[in-house]
Amino acid sequence: MEWVKIRCDILDHRKIKLLRKRPGGNDLALIWMLLIIETGKCNRGGYLMVTDNHPYTAETLSLVLGYSLAKVKTALSAYAELEMIEYRDGVIYIKNWPKYQSEDKLAAKREKDRIRQQNHRANEPGKVKTSPLPDSMSRDSHDMSRDSHADMSRDVTQENRQQNREENRYIKTTTDNIRLLLCDTPLEKISDGELDGLVQRHGMERLLEAADIAAETWRRTSMEVHNPGGYLQSLCTALVVPDWYVPHSERTRSPPPDSQAEADQCETDGLEEAEDTARDAVWASLPGTQQEEYVAMVNANRPKGIDYSQNTLLMLAKGRAWDESRSGGDG
Repeated sequence: MEWVKIRCDILDHRKIKLLRKRPGGNDLALIWMLLIIETGKCNRGGYLMVTDNHPYTAETLSLVLGYSLAKVKTALSAYAELEMIEYRDGVIYIKNWPKYQSEDKLAAKREKDRIRQQNHRANEPGKVKTSPLPDSMSRDSHDMSRDSHADMSRDVTQENRQQNREENRYIKTTTDNIRLLLCDTPLEKISDGELDGLVQRHGMERLLEAADIAAETWRRTSMEVHNPGGYLQSLCTALVVPDWYVPHSERTRSPPPDSQAEADQCETDGLEEAEDTARDAVWASLPGTQQEEYVAMVNANRPKGIDYSQNTLLMLAKGRAWDESRSGGDG
C-alpha cells in the first residue's frame, strides 16, 4: 500500500483520548499513528509481518519506529488493553483493519480498472493479423510476400511507435482524468483517439467539464448513448450547464463535521460500546474459577518480552471468553 486512511478527527476518538491521558500519552498516540503507517507498508491485511514467516516484535518496532524498547512495550500493552490490537498466533494484528482501510472497495476498484484497461486494449483499432503462406507458392510469390511483409512490418512498427508515443502522452492527461469521470457509464467506451481530438479542438478544461456533465446526466437519466465521441463533441461545442450540476471539485470536497462520515463513526462507536457491554455481561455470567482459567490462559500465551498489567490481562481474558461464546453460539 502506498497510503493509509486516517480520519481527520482521529484525535477526538475516545481511545486516542484515553491514550493521551496516560503518562507519556502523546508518545503513545504518535506511536499508534506510526504503527498504522507501518502496517500499511506491510500490506498484509492488518498483520505486522516483516516476511511471511517473520512477524514484527517489540524489538523490531523499537528499531523501525525509533523509540526505546520499554516505550514500545508500554505502547503495545496499552493498545492491547484498549483492544486496538490483538495477537493472532503471536502476530500483532490491527483490529478492524479491513473495515477502516476499505480494502474490499480498493480491491474491487483495482479489478474494475484492470478489466476496463483489458477491454480497451482488446478493442484498439489497427492491430494487424497475419496468416502463414501455403507451401505451394512460387519463389517469386515468396519474394513478393517477404517484401510485402517487410513493408507491412515497417509500417506497423512505425504505427505502433507513434501510437505508443500518443498513448504515453495522453494517458497522463486525458485518460487518467477524463476516463475516471466517465467510469461506469456508456461514455467510457470512447477511444483515446477521439479524446485526443476533443482535447485538440476544445482544450482540456472544457472537455473535463463537458465529460463530467455528460456522466452526471447519464447517472440521472440512464439515457442511451450510442456515439460517446459525437455526444461529447456536441456538448463541448454548445455547452449548457444544468441548474442541478455541482462541479466535481465541490462534490469531492471534504465533508462538513455533521456529514454522513460523522454519522458512520457515531454508529461504529455505538456498536463498539454495545459489544463492550455484551462482553462484560458474558464475563460476569462466568463462575470465578472459569474466569481465572481464562486469565491464566491469556497470561500463558502472551508474546515473549511483553508484560501485561492486571487490567490488560483482564481485558484480554474477557475478549477470549467473548470470542469463544460467539463461536459456540454460531455452531
